[in-house]
Order: sequence, then structure tokens, then C-alpha cells
Amino acid sequence: MSKIGIMGGTFDPIHLAHLAMARSALCQKNLDQVWFMPSKHPPHKDSSRVSDEKLRSLLVQLAVKEEKEFVYSDYELKREEITYTAKTLTMLRKEYPADEFFFILGEDSLAQLDQWYHPEIILSHAVILAVNRGNISLEEMERQAGTLTDKYGGTIEVIPMKRLDISSSMIRKKLAAGEDVKDMLPKSVYEYICTHQCYRVG
Repeated sequence: MSKIGIMGGTFDPIHLAHLAMARSALCQKNLDQVWFMPSKHPPHKDSSRVSDEKLRSLLVQLAVKEEKEFVYSDYELKREEITYTAKTLTMLRKEYPADEFFFILGEDSLAQLDQWYHPEIILSHAVILAVNRGNISLEEMERQAGTLTDKYGGTIEVIPMKRLDISSSMIRKKLAAGEDVKDMLPKSVYEYICTHQCYRVG
């Protein structure tokens, strides 16, 4: 049996905080692997404003290729419908019945989990690893986790992490303005974006 972490999201683009979240979960919960799974049609975002999936998936592949425990997965990109986490985890449990799944998310997503598509299914198929990036207290996240598990069952564990003030929207804004984002991105991702002038306006 393998302990597999799932990192979902648009990764538009993937950045160092994404990798730090995955590494924190991997190390603190002794996971065997973390699968980075870009979304095709994320239900919580306007798809017309999300970058092309080929670019997003390529950048994820570049970011994880040097980490032997990190794995790129096109599991959601191969599906044409809206990629709900509940459906993805249901399918994974059927395909990999011997493995244990851990769904990794940030504090913002934990606060919104009650509004996701069938959170009770998510919690029945995976342990939630909620990574604290320092924007709210660990105590507040523990309270949120307790409220959710009381309502839906399952397990939510809070993972502390060093604060990193990085977001994909911040990076896109800086790139569009011609500002440097070298300290926010994996080296290979930064070099590709610079070479191909990704996320530039005009």
C-alpha cells in the first residue's frame, strides 16, 4: 500500500509555495508520493480566464521533474467534464483500492470546503491535509477542521508550513507588468516563462 498525496489546482503557474506545501505534507505525514494534478475545467474559476492547459501542464512537469517523490498527473486533464474533486477521488479509489489517498489543500480552500461539490464524498475517500501558510492561526484552522469533520465525517489534519507570500495571481500580475518573479518560481519554470514570454500582455 502506498500513501499518495494529491495536489490539485489550476497551477497558473505552479510556484514555490505549491512545492513547499507538497513537501511539508510529504515529510510530516510520511507520504510515498505527491501527485500534481492540474485541473481541466475547475468548477470554482472562470475557465475563460485560465491559461491553456498545455502551458500549465508543461510548467508542472518542469517543476516536479527533479523531485523523485513528486509526480505529474494528467488524470483530470484527460476528462472533458468539470473536474470535481469528489468525482476524481471516487475514481481514484476504484482504480487504486490498495492505496491510501491524502488530499492537500491550503487554508483558503479549507475555509471554502463546505461549498465544494459533495464534501462528504471527498472526506470519505481521502484524508484532508490542510496546509497552514501563515495567513490565519493554526487554532482557527483546527476549529474549521473540527466543524467540517463533525458535519461530514472523515479526517482533516492541519500541516504547519513556513509562511510564503506567493500566489499565481500575484505572479501573473507581476509578469504582465514586466516585473521580476525569479524568487517565486522553480528555476526551470522561471526560465521557460522568460524564454517564451508567457503571461505577458500584448
